[in-house]
Amino acid sequence: MKFRLKNITSRRAFLIYVIASILITVSAVYILSNLITDLTEKANDDASLRTLVKKQEFMSEEFSKFLEQEKKIQHVLEISSPANLQNNLQLMSLLHANNRLVENNWFQINENPIQYGKKDISNETKNDLKTFLLQNKNAKHISIVVRQGKELVWRIFFRLVSDDNTVVKYGYDINLRLLHTYFSKIDKTASNYAFVFDKKGTCVYHPEAAFIGKNIFKISSFVSSDTIFKKNEDFAKRITMSEFLKLDVIRYTQKLDVKNSNWFICVNFPKIFVDENVAVIKRYSTLTYSITTIMLLLIFYLFSYANRRAYREKGIVIQEKNKLLVENEKIIKEKALIQLQQLKEQINPHFLFNSLNSLYMLIGSDIKVAQKFTLNLSRIYRYLIDPPEKNIVPLKDELLFIEKYIFLQQTRFKEELFFSIEIENEAALNKHIPYLAFQIVVENAIKHNTATQESPLTTKILITEDQVIISNTLQKKLTAEPSTKFGLNYLKSIYNYYLKTEFKTSEKDGYFVCILPLISIHS
Repeated sequence: MKFRLKNITSRRAFLIYVIASILITVSAVYILSNLITDLTEKANDDASLRTLVKKQEFMSEEFSKFLEQEKKIQHVLEISSPANLQNNLQLMSLLHANNRLVENNWFQINENPIQYGKKDISNETKNDLKTFLLQNKNAKHISIVVRQGKELVWRIFFRLVSDDNTVVKYGYDINLRLLHTYFSKIDKTASNYAFVFDKKGTCVYHPEAAFIGKNIFKISSFVSSDTIFKKNEDFAKRITMSEFLKLDVIRYTQKLDVKNSNWFICVNFPKIFVDENVAVIKRYSTLTYSITTIMLLLIFYLFSYANRRAYREKGIVIQEKNKLLVENEKIIKEKALIQLQQLKEQINPHFLFNSLNSLYMLIGSDIKVAQKFTLNLSRIYRYLIDPPEKNIVPLKDELLFIEKYIFLQQTRFKEELFFSIEIENEAALNKHIPYLAFQIVVENAIKHNTATQESPLTTKILITEDQVIISNTLQKKLTAEPSTKFGLNYLKSIYNYYLKTEFKTSEKDGYFVCILPLISIHS
């Protein structure tokens, strides 16, 4: 039999192709629908577990923020002498009391009288706290939920001992009602909800405020066995009726990673959403494969033509995109260079005038300091007049520069300025940072804040593996000096050029903080 083209393009042949396509499609839909259903259920389980991990990490991180006060008090204990320890703790206590979530806070040095962070604390509360300290005088850490007056509070207490055996007991109460409001604003998760409870079942946090403080074993279908996990798993899972949504949910229970707190977190997913997802997948998969059968011939016909046309257009687009990228890089670099020049023109006369004034005063009072001052000043200006080609320098070079700059500033202002430099990771010194970044941030701190011997301006430079964090106390001048923001705009341009988005500044808890991400240059 001869092979003829018309045999495979006849109406009969086309009908056979259509019938075969329909049979194949029906079979494929049946098989693939079952496969997709299984995969969808597995994907839902995996997504639920990922959400559980994220939720647990989110809640742990947020709760742990309230425990950071211990590190601050430990630091105060390390840097304070017996003479000024009480004053330093009073200052930290007052700052801590400004947090609106803190109901009460207090501390005690050795067996001295208890000091309170808030002045309007009632006698009843004072007596309660004295009793608490007597009952827990030897405890090192306590994290419990108690009732304080009409409010339920999360009480955090710790005991610290210095090298000279000075004992500091510090405690504070977090208002659980206000904590609920705080979480309702920052937790935007819509497809699930979570609640937190302690080992006794007392609800610490719940999206329904009325449940806070109640026993979770009594108000819900939750049972104590839900806190017992299998050998190779760190969570328990079961389907149950939600006390909050009044419908079936898939409930995951896991320990909450919060220091010194034996707490659990329950994350709940509405089961109806999971079932609906499977049904929707089945429906759409059937529709998809049916339409696919009809569209195959047309897609095949158009594919070759569209592919050739797209290839030509893609080549043109890539060429135009490359041109735009090159032009954009040139514009960004030129903008940064212009800002750097403006910054240097602004720094040089102003800084030189003040430095020469200080040098003039030193020559008549301290020759050795004047000589060191002159040497540092000359090295600073050598650094200023020789900018790097790409506007970035090794961190270690910038660090040497700012040390000289700080010496000049402290010589001028004596005990009105305090600076500290802490290096957590020595390897970071080989990474790069924008040229004059330290000087810009430190100069801004001095320019916009008051500094006196009674209230010195404190600036800290912390070097970590991937970034430098510069923070200074906020003591804003009553009459603000005009700001052109040349320096910060210059830094922003440099980081934009190197595709770094982590550069940011903020004001928080009485400090101005600037985060300078480090730039890795690979040769």
